Amino acid sequence: MALLDSEIARCRYELGYNVLAVGAEPYIGVSQIFELVVKTNMLAGAITTSTTTVAANTTANPTTLTLVSVAGFSVGDRVIVDVDDRQESATVQAIAGSTITMLTTKAHSGTYTVTVERGESIVREILARLRLIADRLGIGVLLQAGIAKVDEIEFFAGGQGVRHETEKIQSYWRKELSSALGVQNLRASVGSGIAVY
Repeated sequence: MALLDSEIARCRYELGYNVLAVGAEPYIGVSQIFELVVKTNMLAGAITTSTTTVAANTTANPTTLTLVSVAGFSVGDRVIVDVDDRQESATVQAIAGSTITMLTTKAHSGTYTVTVERGESIVREILARLRLIADRLGIGVLLQAGIAKVDEIEFFAGGQGVRHETEKIQSYWRKELSSALGVQNLRASVGSGIAVY
């Protein structure tokens, strides 16, 4: 499964490129590197689906998933199970027939993807981390404050230190995304470019 258009748009945004369509290129010089190079040449691992229902665990437990196909899967492969908030990765410990065994902690149900880790899944993991950081940088961090003195009320902006540290982490993951894609991180030279709401 290739990177989705929405994932390409997120990569563009995170690295400081505009998110306009390639058709706007004659007017503003949109780089086609994402559509013509990244999207079409991203290394993808073997992909299949599973409908095995898995319960959430507080510790990693051995789980056997029945796959539609085990073609391309090998013992020792790092495998990505599911997507979004339910996504987790684990190492294949055993393969028997159409099943693989690995350690899981998250719940999985319905039909969900199971893929061998390659460039595509690495980019998706980085994008998921950047989404979590963006949530942390929301207005909640800015509204954190506390009382600095008891005899007179004086508020301090407690969220600013948290915000600064979170922005450093965000910068790190943008650097990782840039490295994974082989694309220049335009935000690295101009700062974080984070809007404050």
